[in-house]
Amino acid sequence: MSRTLVHRETQVLDHDVDKVWSTVSDFGGVATWIPSVSTCTVEGKGIGTVRTVIRSGMSIQEKLAILDNATHTISYRILDPTPFPMKGFFGTIRLDGQGGKTRLVWTADAEDIDDDGMAIVRPVMDDFIKSSITGLRAVLDGQPKDSEK
Repeated sequence: MSRTLVHRETQVLDHDVDKVWSTVSDFGGVATWIPSVSTCTVEGKGIGTVRTVIRSGMSIQEKLAILDNATHTISYRILDPTPFPMKGFFGTIRLDGQGGKTRLVWTADAEDIDDDGMAIVRPVMDDFIKSSITGLRAVLDGQPKDSEK
């Protein structure tokens, strides 16, 4: 099934790819750097692991689909039903080292989303991904996580 791009964010972080990867690849550790995630619990290990995140008061389950240390790629699927008007949502983060810095590309796409759903979901994903990268950058810089109220 084809997917529809919901959002893609590319940013460069002033940290070595291995340092960034050690944080991003911890599937159960998102509460340490994503401001809107208050808690995260994990069931299982490796591909197929399911995490339950409490994000802005909503409980969302996500399943680990890809964890590739060689390409610094992690991908997860939000399990249906979601609190959003879409089905088959995937998030993918890919890191590329660039001379002591890291290029981060975070892509969000969905298998089933219509124009009305896109109008709702796109701004939510835009805000979530940008604030998450800001949180990641702060934690990598040694600052405490700035929790969303």
